[in-house]
Amino acid sequence: MDYLGGTYISQIESDSKEQAMLLWINCLEVEQVEGFSQQDKETIIKKGFPDDDPSNLTGIENVWHFIVDTERGTAYINFVNTVKP
Repeated sequence: MDYLGGTYISQIESDSKEQAMLLWINCLEVEQVEGFSQQDKETIIKKGFPDDDPSNLTGIENVWHFIVDTERGTAYINFVNTVKP
């Protein structure tokens, strides 16, 4: 996630890209993301994600992108599908 000039990385396991988005926001530790509040997290969870999210990045396999807006700014989230070894 790129947010207010900072880059934040996390890892989760899920069965689908849509589930990954929900798990990501639910597991996000807001105190580790400068400027991202608990209220921002709760608003995103309550609002949900648009039906057309996530977007596949053109020309790249297994990489998606979505955006969330907060009162302080926009967060750009990229995620990659990997396979457990």
